[in-house]
Amino acid sequence: MGGLLLLLLGAQQADFFYGKLLFKVNPPDSTLEAEVEWHFQGFHGDTLAWDLSDNMSLLHLSASFPIQYVWRDPGRRRLYMRSAQAINGGREWVRVSYRGIPSGSGFGSYAVRSHATGWAVWTLSQPYGAPDWLFCQDGLGDKVDSLDMCVITPSSLIGVGNGKLVADSIDAQGRRWRHFQHRYPIAIYLIAFAASNYVIQEYLIQTPFHRFTLRNYVYPQDTAVARRLSEQFIPYIVWLEERLGPYPFAREDYNQVQIGWRGGMEHQTITFFGSYSLELWAHELAHQWFGDWVTCGSWRDIWLNEAFGTYLGGTVFEAVAPQSWKPWLKAMINVAWRDTQRTIYVEDTTDVWRIFHYPTTYAKGALALHTLRTYVGDTVFWEGLRAYLNRHAKGFARTDDFREAVRSNFGEEVTNAFLQSWIYSPHYPQARLQWTDEGAVLLISERAYPMRLPLRVLTASGSQVESMVDFMNNPARVRFSEEVLRWEIDPDTLSPYWRVRKGAAPPLSARIFPNPFSDHLVLHMKGLRRATLYDLSGRLLASYEGEPQDEPVRWDVSLPAAGLFLLQMEGEKGLMTQAVLRLSP
Repeated sequence: MGGLLLLLLGAQQADFFYGKLLFKVNPPDSTLEAEVEWHFQGFHGDTLAWDLSDNMSLLHLSASFPIQYVWRDPGRRRLYMRSAQAINGGREWVRVSYRGIPSGSGFGSYAVRSHATGWAVWTLSQPYGAPDWLFCQDGLGDKVDSLDMCVITPSSLIGVGNGKLVADSIDAQGRRWRHFQHRYPIAIYLIAFAASNYVIQEYLIQTPFHRFTLRNYVYPQDTAVARRLSEQFIPYIVWLEERLGPYPFAREDYNQVQIGWRGGMEHQTITFFGSYSLELWAHELAHQWFGDWVTCGSWRDIWLNEAFGTYLGGTVFEAVAPQSWKPWLKAMINVAWRDTQRTIYVEDTTDVWRIFHYPTTYAKGALALHTLRTYVGDTVFWEGLRAYLNRHAKGFARTDDFREAVRSNFGEEVTNAFLQSWIYSPHYPQARLQWTDEGAVLLISERAYPMRLPLRVLTASGSQVESMVDFMNNPARVRFSEEVLRWEIDPDTLSPYWRVRKGAAPPLSARIFPNPFSDHLVLHMKGLRRATLYDLSGRLLASYEGEPQDEPVRWDVSLPAAGLFLLQMEGEKGLMTQAVLRLSP
């Protein structure tokens, strides 16, 4: 049993290089008949562990090696296969036929549902649902290099699977066989099929990189709405390629398949969708890069899939509907604020709803990326994303892999601050404001966030001044050339800043603006009645006198030269002296 123990501990892993999959369905009957053949190499031992629900009854099992016996562990959805001789890393294969009504865990890993004009069947395995219907070795450790898949249905239905359709025929029994080939590495949970009485719509996509077909499989009653949405959606495909690089699976086109679940799922080359939403379509398209081309190496790092999918899905409005871009950002902020305790990095992957917690994994993750983008700038942001995609193309990545891929673009300090403040820590950006006697304001953050925060102030002269506060510079100091009466942090609520956003400037014993100055000074002191200006030798140069004032006073000053001078103000609470610098007019 030594081989079994090693495999259970994860020490023995096979490299799967080919899969041959055949699925037969006949809705509304929920029964699935399947024949699955896996080719693998690199396994050493005598006992192989496979994943398959106990709902599925084995009909036939064969392999390239002599099978001594097989046993199942229903509680773990496991099937163990012991070879009569040791397997020494060479190329092997296993073929299994099975039949049953799959269970539907997670988001509904296997479903048969009716719609207005017929029936539909589909699979959706993320994160742990593949063994409900697919004989496999589930997990995020290996991608299958190549697939052939046949979906067999009644002749009135159209089946669809990953990859490119290479054959479509009707057999002597009136069953429709549709054969798909997929020649890109694919994670197990991204393997899927569906069938219904689809209408197929095709659109030629031409970009600076290539040409491919956008193909919609839609219910007959929804052809018009699908056509209208496709016209809006196609420009976004071009926009996204300009920033991320070419759609990675262009040789096998891009297919969107309607199902009866209201969300969407980014199965490789065949996105499943349940609603006609421009944002949903854009979100799932973005996953073809972030999630499929590069796949998170653990469900702890699901933000590498979903934060990017959410943010890039939102940028569809930036690209094709600019009037909706800022409202989308505000909506994400409101959603993200529903939870302040969880981290984007998932600590408990046993809870499916924690992995896919929308306010944290999706909304807060998207906002983190937006603040990073506004901090480093568009050019650097997109360069960093391309560097990450290129480095981990066709494979898996963890959060530390992301760090290594982008730090030469974003910089070591920014990258580390982004991950520590946004990904690994709970809560949201917040700061306390501290006013200085010179009229400057310090924004002191509890930790460094790579973000730029708009600060808008109303001055004593009635001017409205806007500046950007750099949260990486902690504390951030902002100076104003005039007295500030009121301030607003992030006045348009386009960042996830968490604390009070507006208020009045605190009263100070005295303020002088601007400093340096050229031709005038604004003096503010309770009960101000006299001001005098001296040079450094003590010679009186100018003076102001008047009735006691609590409001700011503008004093036009004419001096013969630039330089450093001493200003003395006399008011209700006594005298104050301060150095002022006059610039050349």
